[in-house]
Amino acid sequence: MNPLLLETALRVAGLILAGLTLANFVAARRFAYRENLAASAVMVRQVFQVHCAYIVAIISALALLCLGWPGLLLDDGMGRVLSAFFGLFWLSRVIVQLSYYDRQTRRLNRGWDLFFLGVFLVLAAIFTLAALPR
Repeated sequence: MNPLLLETALRVAGLILAGLTLANFVAARRFAYRENLAASAVMVRQVFQVHCAYIVAIISALALLCLGWPGLLLDDGMGRVLSAFFGLFWLSRVIVQLSYYDRQTRRLNRGWDLFFLGVFLVLAAIFTLAALPR
């Protein structure tokens, strides 16, 4: 595939990832994290908050990488390994959404469910294509 087209696709992925970063803050409100975790043990609440913060940090860093230096993800060696990892990572996110998340909640929020499935499939496709030999 054309390297310039792949760089453009990675920049699009960066924009999508920036959107996912923001979506994490919307999700915290929509799903009332604070209220739902209030009855949890302090350590459970803290672990959840730290995990969320680290996930947001990683997604944000990947967004910056894709927007600022997409060519690094196309380089032979580490770049392609990272691209392959993130291709698998986002594909696994699709599998989690389809097999683990509550079906009733997904059904009640069908539009968002389909939207995020599409987002994760697009990310999986872009990173997988970036990992393939040229």
